Amino acid sequence: MKNRSTLKSFAPLAWVWICLSIYRIFLVVSNIKKFPQFHSSDYLIGTWFDLITIALFYFPFIILTYFPVPSSWEKGRTWIKIPVFFTTTFLIFVFNAWDVAYFSYTAKRTSFDYFVYMLTNTETSNLAGDFILEFWWLIVFFVLSFWFIGRSFLKVKDLYIDWKRKVHWVAFVLILGLSVLIGRGGFQLKPVGIIEATNYSSLENAPAVLNTAFTLVKTWNMKGVEEKHYFEEAQLNAIFNPVQSTNPQQFLPKGTNVCFILLESFGTMYCGPNSPESYTPFLDSILSKSMFFEDAIANSRTSMDAVPSVVSSIPAYTNESFILSSYSSNQFQGLPSILKKDGYFSAFFHGASNGSMRFDGFTSAAGFDRYYGRNEYPNPEHFDGNWGIEDHHMLSFAAEEMSRFKTPFFSMIFTLSSHHPYTIPMEFKSKVKHGPEPLCATISYVDLALKQFWEKAQKQAWFKNTLFVFCADHVGPTQREDRHSLNWTYRIPIGFYHASMKLPAVKKGRVFQQIDIMPTILDLLGLRTDYYSFGSSYFNHKLMPKMVCEQGNLISFDLDKNGLSNTVWNEQMNGKRSSHEQLIITQMKAMYQHYTHDLIANRMTPNQKKR
Repeated sequence: MKNRSTLKSFAPLAWVWICLSIYRIFLVVSNIKKFPQFHSSDYLIGTWFDLITIALFYFPFIILTYFPVPSSWEKGRTWIKIPVFFTTTFLIFVFNAWDVAYFSYTAKRTSFDYFVYMLTNTETSNLAGDFILEFWWLIVFFVLSFWFIGRSFLKVKDLYIDWKRKVHWVAFVLILGLSVLIGRGGFQLKPVGIIEATNYSSLENAPAVLNTAFTLVKTWNMKGVEEKHYFEEAQLNAIFNPVQSTNPQQFLPKGTNVCFILLESFGTMYCGPNSPESYTPFLDSILSKSMFFEDAIANSRTSMDAVPSVVSSIPAYTNESFILSSYSSNQFQGLPSILKKDGYFSAFFHGASNGSMRFDGFTSAAGFDRYYGRNEYPNPEHFDGNWGIEDHHMLSFAAEEMSRFKTPFFSMIFTLSSHHPYTIPMEFKSKVKHGPEPLCATISYVDLALKQFWEKAQKQAWFKNTLFVFCADHVGPTQREDRHSLNWTYRIPIGFYHASMKLPAVKKGRVFQQIDIMPTILDLLGLRTDYYSFGSSYFNHKLMPKMVCEQGNLISFDLDKNGLSNTVWNEQMNGKRSSHEQLIITQMKAMYQHYTHDLIANRMTPNQKKR
């Protein structure tokens, strides 16, 4: 085994390394306004993660290539090496090409559970044609790069490794040891994981520093969350306890109905009375007369995580969506199951195909009595060709169905039209307001659909005795550089409206979040009950962090003289903090400890928690 021949044998892996860097360039350039501060140092850190990925994925290939065997086995070794190399390369390229196309919609690298979900859900096949047209150039590069690397691999002559020579065994051990060392990312105690991208680079640039093959391999065998233990139980519960009691208010009459409208991609950047560039004049007019939170945040970046947040006050503090995880079989509460004790009937409306994002299964577990999806909608001609029933039809259908419900009722309507590929029904195309991005026109369309719904709802007997809740599921995708700060990434409108106009005005300086909605509704309805929640009612005077989890970092949002500010913490951060930051970090750690323990131990209801 000559030195020059050995080096040449690494040439195909070197080309793979270069191609991974090109995929990173594609991702950054395609989302350049998301990464305005992505420097050469970040790029170099990314190449290190690429090298780690190569060491992990190609480890079987490296063993096959350099393990000394008798000469009579060489031909068999070659025939095994070829499919191993091509399969590995194909998978790595597919994974990274996937996020070049998909990153603008999720703003994070894909985890294994989400990748499997996207491969198996019906919406992916419906949208495949749109993605192929939009990213045809990426498919061309994928084919050409795969062909080039395959050709370079086949041109490299096989090494003759004499299994009888000690020097070849020594070389094999050294190459194997080096591969293990690179694969774990160095000599440190634990192998490099996803969170290290934040510490090596920055929270904002971490998704570009990572690569999708790396995040998939780091999440594919996750058996669940790692239980944390920062405090003893007495101290822990003194800081934060998810088992809470309502603080009943007297603003609304007993037996008030609830209609919760969850709006797809309605971030504050394009809607709300406080938005600098709103495309929702009707919704804004309602929110201006509501108990409206100017500074509200989403607890997640995806629709699948938003529903548990608003229905059950279960935030997305893990890489794996609660709905897709094994913890979804835990015993947990939801607004429907709590309200059922007081005689409420409940229904969930979502115009997508039944099974979409597994909402039908989750809502059933959360206690909803009835689910209305695309299957239940009476007119299949109102299908938009991509996601489901057009919003103006589904909202009108929901208003009619609610008039048939026995009261009191809790209904939830989840819109879907303001989502890629941003289709607008023909009869609305001349009415919508266009903006700098395709999302703007679809948000404008949904606002018009809401106005039609409202006009119909006002004529119903239940309208004046109904609490309306408006909330976005998450912030929509954007290519605007001035909308890519951490605050804009999570900022959404949340408001509570009742025709009596008796709801209180929101105090200045209060930040609100999705997981605060469930306890606030219970207080507004004047109910007396215990419940399990990671959020806090607006009427609870003990203020807790408004927290999200991103790339393994806990992030709390607060208000200062300059507006929304944030505190970021992970276990590897040991810098000096102010006393205010220390308090926030202590509270975040207590919340996260409860979260990990309760998911694992299946202690997510008041009765279970008290055992």
